[in-house]
Order: sequence, then structure tokens, then C-alpha cells
Amino acid sequence: MVDFEFPCPQRSIAALACSLLAHYGLQPPNPTLPEADNLLASRPRNVVLLLLDGLGEWLIRRHLSEKHFLIRHNMGTLSSVFPPTTAAAATALESGLFPAQSGWLGWSVYWPELDNNVNLYPNTTPDGRSAAPVHLGETYLSFQTLTGQIQGVEGVEAAALTGDRTRLDTLFQAVGSICRRPGRHFLYAYLDQPDHLLHKEGCQSRHAAQLLQTVDRLLETAFPTWPDTLLLVTADHGFLDLDGRCLEDFPALTATLRLPPSIEPRALNCFVKPGQDAAFLQALYQAVGDAYTVYPRAEVLRTALFGPGLEHPRFRTMVGDYLAVARTPLTLFPTRQYQASMCAGHGGMTSEELTVPLIAAWHL
Repeated sequence: MVDFEFPCPQRSIAALACSLLAHYGLQPPNPTLPEADNLLASRPRNVVLLLLDGLGEWLIRRHLSEKHFLIRHNMGTLSSVFPPTTAAAATALESGLFPAQSGWLGWSVYWPELDNNVNLYPNTTPDGRSAAPVHLGETYLSFQTLTGQIQGVEGVEAAALTGDRTRLDTLFQAVGSICRRPGRHFLYAYLDQPDHLLHKEGCQSRHAAQLLQTVDRLLETAFPTWPDTLLLVTADHGFLDLDGRCLEDFPALTATLRLPPSIEPRALNCFVKPGQDAAFLQALYQAVGDAYTVYPRAEVLRTALFGPGLEHPRFRTMVGDYLAVARTPLTLFPTRQYQASMCAGHGGMTSEELTVPLIAAWHL
């Protein structure tokens, strides 16, 4: 397994998305992925991009063997983006944009007009109330999807499909039905697993193994019925079993914060009260020791941790005084309820979280 010391933009899921845009004659926002460019050079009539949420490279090696379809067609590893979490990483794969470019930095972001954090997907504040009459993410952090852009290419039909563990057959049947139509097609298919299951049961779960084996079996059966098709399978991020702690147990740390941390428990974006920097750093060390690497704001921006390229106009307003990034399983959750809901997770800087597979199968 590749151990990415930092996310690797040139070998990332965003680069894969850019290859797909370039293949259809569109201008990608970032450089492309050479391996994907080579595959697409065969000019398949159909291209299917299947995103299995949370399917890290380590996970498929743990639960599948060399006899399985997903292992046999595994071309190697890609880097997720930072942070490796769905809001940031699925957006990168769906658009070709790094988080700094899209503004989708994680589950929650700081919204300066509210002086509060906003949970992007549900459009709520931390206490569960509606953040605004409009969906802030969709309104102010909107982006063009691969499907939307490719749909505008003459002679190409593009569609986005979603599925869950109870409708895998239905999802793959829908893909096959479209691929068998005359003409060129691009399909983006999203499956919300194994992410949901892993959060609840962990990476070693017997049910997780059964789920991956079921996906593998159904995909191997369905794919031969998709004519003239290039299938690309990858993930937004990987997973890690966690050692949870709760921020509520460290009052000396919470006393230094102007508001609760945003982004993710494993990527804590912290706004510190004036004059409390030294106390914050000391209290954070007492809470997590060396398990988190702490980046001052200037270092976050200098290293382009959230990705290269032209930043979204809102990006710098979202970045706090410090960013604390987990590098071990230890995870500091904001509440006990949040901690109790997750025995495995993602969002930090480990290879298990950052490394995802590039799986490719084709018959042309």
C-alpha cells in the first residue's frame, strides 16, 4: 500500500475526474491522471464511473482475495483529497475540484455571516436548527458535476444513478440497460456503502466482508452484459477503526475555543479566543498528545493542504487559527453522541484513510 505522507494531487481522485472531462472534450480544472488517460484513449462507447463510498484500498485487501473481480482488476492506488471524507472527496470526484477550490471542506464549515458552523449536507447549525432559508452549500458553494458537463456534449447521454445495499441488483440493472442502448453514454453510479456499515460496525465487521463480497459477485455477473464499456471503480476515501475521546471531557481545551471545531473530528478546524493560543496548544496536547499534528493557519495556506489551484472565494474565511489533523486512530469527537455513533471513521492523515483503489475493467 502506498503511504501518502500528504495527499498527492497528481495521483488523486480529482485527477481521475479531470481525465473524464478531458476525454469528452471539456476543459478540466486541474491536471489529468495518466493511467486514466491511457484507458480512455481506447474510446469506449460507454464509460461507467462507480463510486463505492468508503472503499479504501486497505479494506478490499482485508476482505477480498485474488480470486475476486475487484482485486483482479485493481490497477493500483490513488490518493483521496484532504480531508478524506465524503463532503470533500466525493465532491472532488464528482467535479475535478480540490476542496480549496470547491469550498466543500468537510461535514461542517465555518460560515462567517452566521459566525457559526454549518453542516453542509443537511444545511444545519451544530444544534440541529436550519442554517438558512436556502441551502447554503448548494447556493454559495455550487459546482458543475461531471454528469452535468458531459450531458452537454453532443452525441453523449450522461446520467447519475444512486443505490444502497438493498438495491444493488437494481442499480447494476439500470446501468446495463443504459449501456445497451445505441450511442455513447457516461454513467456516474454512487453506492452509499460500505461507508454506512463501517461507521456502525467497524472495518473488521463480518457484515462488511459479506457486503463487499456481494458487491463483487453482482458486479462480476453484471459487467459482461454491458457492451463496449469501460468500468472505473474507486472510492472517495478509506476507513480506520477509531479510538474515540470526547471534547467535553477536556474543559481546559474547550475554554480556549471561540466556537466548536468544524470540518471533521479527525480534522479539527479551530478558532481560538484572543490571547489563548498558548493555552490552546497546551490543552490540545494534554487531550491528544502527539496523535494530532497541529498546523497554524499560515501553514495550512502555505502547504495548500486542501489542494492546489485557484481557491474558492470563501475558502480563506472558513480556515481557522489552527488545524489539528489526526495521524493515529485516536479521534477527538465534539460530543458523546457523535462519539457513540462511530466505531470507525475517516478524515485524518493516515494511509488507510487516504488510499483508494483504481479498478478498471473493459470489453470493447
